[in-house]
Amino acid sequence: MLYQTLEYLAEALCYAFFIYQWIIIIAILLTWVTPDPYNPIVQWINRITHPLWNWCYQWLPPSLRFFNAYASLLVVVFLHALIPATLRSINLVLQQMVSYSALPMQIAGHAIQGVGIVTYSLLWFAIIILAVWFIMTLVSPSPNNPLVRVAYTLADPIISPIQRYLPRTQVDLSPLVGILIFYLISSYLLAPFIGYGAMLSAPVHICV
Repeated sequence: MLYQTLEYLAEALCYAFFIYQWIIIIAILLTWVTPDPYNPIVQWINRITHPLWNWCYQWLPPSLRFFNAYASLLVVVFLHALIPATLRSINLVLQQMVSYSALPMQIAGHAIQGVGIVTYSLLWFAIIILAVWFIMTLVSPSPNNPLVRVAYTLADPIISPIQRYLPRTQVDLSPLVGILIFYLISSYLLAPFIGYGAMLSAPVHICV
């Protein structure tokens, strides 16, 4: 009975974290459109997301506190990978299918995969931002546009160091170089890192 309970709990948490991720995404999108604060749906979404946002705000450095909502999403992504898989590993130990000595390595594998997925998400977010910024530089949008200011705020810390090592050209190639660098890191460093975590986690698979 205990074995089934742990498995049901792990499965329920998989779905719960998945749903909560999408609620956070919806909450982030709502901040872009200034919704009616008295709307009951908006109030409910704020009640279940803002406590985590505030916690992330307290722990982030002052220069990154603007991204507390996005950081909360990454926290949930990490927990989505770690907690259900850890419960399943404990369940296997209780069923004597995995030894107690193997449990710490399995949990470490789940954590490695969680960190890898979070890093992978950050890299691809950066790739998208750089791609958007490169397209913007080709059409010369108004610097007063709020979307342009947000894109520049996100892209500038990445492209500024790259620009120091590139010759000046009519078209700024630093976003493309950044995209290439992040893609290579994702493919040749991060993918093996996640694979190593999966090897340690076997036979338990994380929720995706």
